[in-house]
Amino acid sequence: MSGPLHTIALDLGGTDLKVARVTRDGALLDFACVPSRAAESAQALLGTLVGAARERLPAAALGIGCPGVIEPASGALVDETPHLALPKDFALAAQLAGELGVAVAADNDANCAAYGEHFAGAARGARVSVTITVGTGIGCGIVVDGRVLRGAWGGAGEISHMGQRSSGPRCKCGVEGCAETTSGGEGLTHRAQAAGLAVGSARDVFDRAAGGDAIARRLIAEMTDALGHQIAAVVQVVNPDVLVIGGGVAQAGDTLRVPVVAALHRYAQHSHTARLRVVPAELGNKAGVVGAGLMAWERVEVR
Repeated sequence: MSGPLHTIALDLGGTDLKVARVTRDGALLDFACVPSRAAESAQALLGTLVGAARERLPAAALGIGCPGVIEPASGALVDETPHLALPKDFALAAQLAGELGVAVAADNDANCAAYGEHFAGAARGARVSVTITVGTGIGCGIVVDGRVLRGAWGGAGEISHMGQRSSGPRCKCGVEGCAETTSGGEGLTHRAQAAGLAVGSARDVFDRAAGGDAIARRLIAEMTDALGHQIAAVVQVVNPDVLVIGGGVAQAGDTLRVPVVAALHRYAQHSHTARLRVVPAELGNKAGVVGAGLMAWERVEVR
């Protein structure tokens, strides 16, 4: 094979930017995590992205995972995204391609994580896989026969903003009662604080529950039941053979996974769960980088 033997992968978050070179089989080279400056300004954020990528040129292509809905054909943001200082319709892929002189594949960060787990992680060998990431919010990526299910304009899998009730806490997206407010890590933290617990993160709530705090245990039971209900809806619609559960909050292990899987089995039909394999994420916080890098390879190979 001629030309560079790696792509560049960027996984953009509200606080950090993960970056690496990625080989064709998904191996990471010189992985790094740097401040993203995502909330400062579009210029500051773009400068961070370009700087991190330029250090790793030459490359066959670049892949980037970004929160929000990304239009598949153009790689532009469909709408504004909380925590990112990028306007609606920001041409993310085109801007990076112009600055760096390489082909760019841009996609939603959960889609990138799902792609990474499907080809190089816990869902290897699956025909249809769903990857759920439980962190500040909830991410969902779906891969069918080796291709990410993106929908008409990139919005498939956005379960974090599925309405769960007619009224409830107002989500940052502007909708009341989003799944994220009941099942995400930030939502759990806010509910714990409202219940009088002195906590600063979802991990604090899980630690309190492990120590026997009755309020923390109740809140986690409510969260895992709601999350299992949301995942059951995805399982009913998509019918995957592998379900991957990952993300920062998922590092709580069986404390999260066992009740979520139990709720999934309560709310989904036996026909959809009997042969479903539920596994923890294998790539950890590097899934998005691996997936973005592999998407960049796909971009080169289908041109």
